[in-house]
Order: sequence, then structure tokens, then C-alpha cells
Amino acid sequence: MDGFSPAASRDYASEIHDDVDAAVIEDHSGVCIVVEVPRTGSADAELRAEARALDAITAGVRSVLPFEVPAKIQQAKVGDGIALISSFVPGIPLTSAMLRGRASLCVSIGQATAAIHELPTSVATSAGLPSMSAMDARLQIREVVARARQTNMLPAPLAVRWEAAIDNDGLWQFEPVVVHGSFTADALLVQGDSVSGVIGWHALRVGDPARDLNWLVNADDDARTGVYDAYAGIRLQSVDPNLMHRANLYNEIDVARWLLHGIDKKSPAIVDDAIAMFDQLVTIVVSDRDEPIIEPDADVLDVNQVEDLLDETPVYRPLGTISD
Repeated sequence: MDGFSPAASRDYASEIHDDVDAAVIEDHSGVCIVVEVPRTGSADAELRAEARALDAITAGVRSVLPFEVPAKIQQAKVGDGIALISSFVPGIPLTSAMLRGRASLCVSIGQATAAIHELPTSVATSAGLPSMSAMDARLQIREVVARARQTNMLPAPLAVRWEAAIDNDGLWQFEPVVVHGSFTADALLVQGDSVSGVIGWHALRVGDPARDLNWLVNADDDARTGVYDAYAGIRLQSVDPNLMHRANLYNEIDVARWLLHGIDKKSPAIVDDAIAMFDQLVTIVVSDRDEPIIEPDADVLDVNQVEDLLDETPVYRPLGTISD
């Protein structure tokens, strides 16, 4: 890199990409960059997708986002893969503990999420990034559940619960928006009581806004309500009344994705982890708190009813998830 004289380096601790070696390199003037090199073919594909997404987030797009996004500096060939060099975004990865009693931070998270969803869909489509309709999202989830069933490891109560939600036409009536696509707490960088940056853009696309809110299901009641209220307050269009129902569905089905990921990687540890999470989730859904993800003939909810839903959603904290 012209004009960059490395002076120090350190590991870049991030849970965003699996099988990626990453380091922060600082030059003599204090400028920091992030260098990421994949160890596997799938990690290489993810880094290539990240590079395309960062190209799509132009200076004009960045100017309307209330947080910093890494800028792609260079993409270099390394063996059969690439090395991605991007700007360093300061901040501490969000944890659920950081949300407790911090209303201002919850507001910032809700506003940051809404800002992404308010971007024109052309941000993604003009760059050739994926675009998923409501039907596409529904079919994708149906396929995940079908594959999980074929493993004979998916507990019947979960299969029945998920398939009932998938079969509910009302649940899938939403307007696709620009979504981060791999939104987890790790993707949110925090400084003080504000979101300073968002990283991990490899799944940027047009899709279901609920996908970016599924992590919120695991937060406590006050945090969920605080984030949701701020989110709804920023969205120019009325918020889909079934948004959090689908977020809950995605949150649960991420365990099935984790199982399939473990099978694809031939990792007994991941498979065992997923089975343990199934057991935990079954305990929740067959308890006295068990309710369908959405009632078969549910009426459209108003804002107050959505807030009640957030308060009533059983907290389930998976030990690991993966993106689409």
C-alpha cells in the first residue's frame, strides 16, 4: 500500500467470519487497517462477498448512516483466495450485558438498524447483490426445516411449531428492504452509549427486515422494547406487525442452521452443540409458556400490542448461530 508504513500489529478479535485470520496493522502516523485472510474456501467466498458489499456502500450511502462502516482499501490475491484490506472501525463489540439499564444505547441500536432498512433497495440491486422477496424468504426457511428434518435430529415439537409458522400466510406479508443480513451483537461496535460502527457486511442484500432483529429476541424485556420503539420511530413506513414474530422464528431456526453447518463441516462438536440447543429450546416451547410463533388467525397488531409481544417472548439464548 502506497504511503503506509507498518509500525505495529495485533490480532483482530472478531466473531464475524469463521476460518479467517485477521490482524489490525498500525502505521507510524497512527492509521489502522484490518487485514483478513481466509483459511477455507467458504471463508474466501464470504470475504469476497464482504468486498462486494463494501463497494456497494458508497460515500453517499455512508453519509446517511449514523455509524461508521469499514471502507475497502484493497483486495489482493493470496494463493487461491483473496486478502481483504479495509479501514479499522473503532468500538467494542456489543454484548447482551451492555444493554442492561442503558436506554440510550438501545435507542442508538434501534436507530442504526432502521437507518439500514431505510436505504433505497437500489443500493443492493445496483451492485448485483441478492434480492429476496417475501416468498423467497419463506421458501428458504422451509428448505432449512426440511433439511433439518432429514437429519432425524430435529425434535418433533420444533418441526411442528416451525412448519405451522411457515404455513401461515399472514406471517409472510412484508415489504423487503435493504438488510445487513448477518446482524448479530458482534456486528455492532459501541462507544459509550452509541453505535460507533457496524461490521460484517458479507450478507448485505434486499430481504426480510426481521432477519436483522432476530438477535434482539435474546435481550431482556426493557432492551427489546427500547430497541424496537426507536426502530419503529425512525422507519418512514409503518412497521410490519408480524416483524417480531418472524424475528423469533429466525432466532429459533438458526439452531437448525447451526446443526446443518456442523454436518456440512463434519464437525461433531458443532452438531453436539446444536443438539444441546434443541434440548434447551424444546424445554421452553413445551413448558407452560408454550405458544405458537403466531396464532393461525391472528389479527393485525398495533404498536402497543407489538410491545406486549416483546415483553412476553420467552428468552432463548443460543450458544452459536450462523448467517444465511
